[in-house]
Amino acid sequence: MTRILLALFAIGFATTLTSLAADPVRLPKESCEKPCLECANECLACMRHCQENKMEDTARQCEICHHTCLACALAVGSKNPQAWQLCESCEKMCNDTAIVCDKGTSDHMKRCAAACRACAKACADARK
Repeated sequence: MTRILLALFAIGFATTLTSLAADPVRLPKESCEKPCLECANECLACMRHCQENKMEDTARQCEICHHTCLACALAVGSKNPQAWQLCESCEKMCNDTAIVCDKGTSDHMKRCAAACRACAKACADARK
């Protein structure tokens, strides 16, 4: 009985090691870290501007984008196993935020949209 249990344990352990070796963690290049931090700063400034001007929906969009960009930059910089997915989410969030901010007329919103487009491109390029 002990031999059977040991054999099953050994097979399970070997299978686990094989699957780990076959599925390495994909990490994006660190080239997106700086654009993510710059975008996070622009989104924060845009969020504050939009709150002051009673544009609550845009302010919320910029706030979420700010946090997404910060999370991406931190994950990529620390080589977190979730960095790939966060980088992908950051690209999508930045593209959506750029569309929203492009509709505005203020300099804050235009700078935010430009930073979001640059960040989205950097995130896409980092995953190639």
